[in-house]
Amino acid sequence: MIEQLNIKDYAIIEQLDLELYPGLTVITGETGSGKTILLDALAVSLGSRADRVMVRHGAERAVMETKIAGNTIRRLVSLKGHTKAYYNDEPVTLTALKEQTAESVDFHGQHDQQLILDVQHHIHYLDRFCGSGQRVKEIQDLFQELVAAHTQLSHLRRSSSERRNRLDLLNFQAGEIDAASPKAHEDVELDKVYRKLCNLGEIQKKLQEIHVALVHGDHAVADVIHQSLRTVESLSKYDEELMNIGDLIQSALIQIQETGSEITLRLSSAEFDPLELVKIEERVQALETLKRKYGGSLEAVMQYRKSIQEELDDLAGSGCSEEELVQKIKDLEKKYSSLAITLNSIRTTHAVFLASKVEKAMKALNMPDARFEIRITQTSDKQGFVALESQSVEAGANGVDQVEFYLSANPGELVKPLAAIASGGEVSRIMLAIKSVFQNLDPVQTLVFDEIDTGISGKAAESVANQLVNLSNSKQVLCITHLSQIAGRADHHLHITKSSNNGKTKVFAEYLTAQERPQVIRDLFIGSDMVNA
Repeated sequence: MIEQLNIKDYAIIEQLDLELYPGLTVITGETGSGKTILLDALAVSLGSRADRVMVRHGAERAVMETKIAGNTIRRLVSLKGHTKAYYNDEPVTLTALKEQTAESVDFHGQHDQQLILDVQHHIHYLDRFCGSGQRVKEIQDLFQELVAAHTQLSHLRRSSSERRNRLDLLNFQAGEIDAASPKAHEDVELDKVYRKLCNLGEIQKKLQEIHVALVHGDHAVADVIHQSLRTVESLSKYDEELMNIGDLIQSALIQIQETGSEITLRLSSAEFDPLELVKIEERVQALETLKRKYGGSLEAVMQYRKSIQEELDDLAGSGCSEEELVQKIKDLEKKYSSLAITLNSIRTTHAVFLASKVEKAMKALNMPDARFEIRITQTSDKQGFVALESQSVEAGANGVDQVEFYLSANPGELVKPLAAIASGGEVSRIMLAIKSVFQNLDPVQTLVFDEIDTGISGKAAESVANQLVNLSNSKQVLCITHLSQIAGRADHHLHITKSSNNGKTKVFAEYLTAQERPQVIRDLFIGSDMVNA
């Protein structure tokens, strides 16, 4: 489990040093206080994508350090975009870091809710429940071998003249792409820079106008606010409660002054370089030419370049005979067919058990009439080499099966595809139900939920709270919540606040005592409770 989290200069967090404990820990705070940023920093420390824009303003780098099961993991993100990772103070690659932490922490957020709605991922949930990871890996490898063998056979059957013509074309195309050397998303980034440079004059003009209006003009907003502040301060000697208004005005003044400073910085750093604009135009034109010829996007161009190399390697291959390739394909098809039929049998058997367990977990989450089904189908293919129940079916990377989750949330309704009918609250609970079913199969010791309570209230909220408590009996659970029902059941309550002083924002995190928790829960959730009532 996670024992400690230290964050320095990440986004609006200047410094946070947190001890984390077993059981259920809820994280609360006002909107924008930094709750999600805290979990983002945790994810980055464990190998998630890092962006230099998350380095705190004025700092050279952000540092995230996590202690898990006695091991210290540190991630550094510099203002220049470079990142470094350390495991027990030893430098490691990002890939190695992800491998080290893959079975330590499981994050659940909006992305996971999208996955559960993606039919293509349903088969992965079922295979995970079946414990078929090794078999799936084997059949994926066999499928790739079959694709490669069929491609090689197709190339071999071409006439020598066709092969020469094809080689010439492929070499020309490869050379054209290599000369430009495109990078992923480069066109998007160039477009941003191009639009900025083309409109730099207008940007500077408008920023200068805004700057004058806010802080430097004869009747600048900052001066008006400052005068208002002095007036309220003079009046507060007659009515102390006016100091609350003064504090709000002071906060507004700080924001205006900070905005003026940021505009000054942007104006001083923005310089127009005609040569840079010309270079960008030429680069954009070169990339657009590649996109028109090879796929419509840079990702497609780069994928096509990869396929060119694979075909070139095949055409210049070892010269395996046609008879040998045909026999190789027959052998691979036999192995694939046997394994695909085995996987189908395992999936069919376990689908009933998994559906039953998920349905039971959903009932515990205040969906008493829910029905959950897992349907396994195949696509008929007269040319297919796999025979399932006397019918030839299409082969794919994961076997011959397509898996889809079906749901009926209300009595009297037929089950329908989950992706088509599930509401936000239902998706949250289905995801939590699946987590509950998998809790004894998963090696991870820490579950992190970013707003698992989206779209739920009332009895459903109580049910989700019960399920989170149940999960926390065997896992460490960290959960951002907006519901008093969940906050009130936690073993530990971490409350996030922020404040501004002298134009700087600071984030604070503290564990609430048993005496403090009821008041904070009332302050945070009374609005939503009144709505729910």
